Amino acid sequence: MKTGDFFRPTMSSVRSALFNMVNVEGKSFLELFCGSCVVSCEALSRGADRVVCVDRSKRALKICRKNLETIGNSARLVYKDAIDYLKTAREKFDIVFLDPPYENVEVIEKTLQLLPRVMRKEGLAILEKGKRIKIDLSGFEITKRKGYGETELVFLKVKE
Repeated sequence: MKTGDFFRPTMSSVRSALFNMVNVEGKSFLELFCGSCVVSCEALSRGADRVVCVDRSKRALKICRKNLETIGNSARLVYKDAIDYLKTAREKFDIVFLDPPYENVEVIEKTLQLLPRVMRKEGLAILEKGKRIKIDLSGFEITKRKGYGETELVFLKVKE
């Protein structure tokens, strides 16, 4: 898989652990802040039915396209800021993976506020973030937290 020097791709050990905990087979999958979209590629290889990758970088999406070609799969690539995408999206997803810039708490919290708009009723969101970053998760039920070095995966369901 290709990555750029401006990405912080999800480590393969974290991806492996993530997909061992979450079954994506036959499900719709959204990746926000997709970067090189290696997580989406993994979702496709594990049987995700429909995958959408969102990033505001044309360079990132170009790398995504190449990575998707490498595995012989396709996903819908959306050239848009994640927050703008969430404000206008009309489709709902079973699983949403978001890997926003670790240090930008404002972007993370704004994204989380809008996230319920695109999640199915029983949908699951997985937030990859820096372990030390404190964010407001009050709109969600935390179903699981897993740490991997300085990285943390937080599994979220929208509160009823």
